[in-house]
Amino acid sequence: MQLTNPLTLASIRDLAWLSRHIAEGMLLGMQHSQRRGAGIEFQQYRSYEPGDAIRHIDWKLFARSDRYFVREAEQESQMHVCIVLDTSASMAQPSFTYPELSKLQYAKCWIATLCWLLQNQGDRFSLLALNDRGNRHIPEGQGESHHRRIALELDSLEAAGHWPQHAQLAPVWARFEHPCQVVLVSDFFEHHDQGDIRNFAARLFAAGRPCLPVQILVEAEQTFPFDGDLKIRDPEAPGIIELGARQQRADYLSAFATAQNRLTAHFSARECPLTTTTVETPIEQSLHTFISAHGRVG
Repeated sequence: MQLTNPLTLASIRDLAWLSRHIAEGMLLGMQHSQRRGAGIEFQQYRSYEPGDAIRHIDWKLFARSDRYFVREAEQESQMHVCIVLDTSASMAQPSFTYPELSKLQYAKCWIATLCWLLQNQGDRFSLLALNDRGNRHIPEGQGESHHRRIALELDSLEAAGHWPQHAQLAPVWARFEHPCQVVLVSDFFEHHDQGDIRNFAARLFAAGRPCLPVQILVEAEQTFPFDGDLKIRDPEAPGIIELGARQQRADYLSAFATAQNRLTAHFSARECPLTTTTVETPIEQSLHTFISAHGRVG
């Protein structure tokens, strides 16, 4: 399977087409492995019946037995997957390797591709985009037209402001009254006096709506590959910090590792392992890692 170049994510404007292209490439690759579908766990074989999708036929077994068998999956009923996207200002951070591509742009394509995989297996999905300047919501639905609606909404989103404060989140909880699986997409950079995205995830878990966290970073945030004098501006806080890169590297990497360990432990304690990826990582690779970590989506 040929992986999508990160520059392609930045240059192609038709998000619905691009995500479908990426997803179908992933599904084609999965057909050559023992796993079928987008994270659907194999359960058993049964005889083919009229009306079954041809794509569910196991052709290798047909070659051995000269009979048609269908692989049944653990999932037989529809599931609602609610994707929550952090659209605070830090998500506007571009890659230092591919300046045309930001965390938010990467997140948009990642989510749209996941939605195509979900609609391919018949699940329902919705979108909730949050920052302190308001939220955007696309209710649950399914099918190709709903995927395009999600893609159009994603394409219109911009990164601004902060993660919502507790009072601003009050109307949001009604979105989770009915059972759903939540996928939480963010860089998890936050100021505690403006609300804590981890508290949001903890409240979902307490309400029986555990979320699968996806952290999107730029590679430089993991490696700090800088030299000379730096001027650093936090998009979610005023002022500019000046420092010497070489002198600060060890302190930064230590502080970053500590923060990452705490974040990982927070979700591991709730049996919802954190998936961390970078915008320089091919979408196919990060989605495969995410699906593998959770066994299945939905």
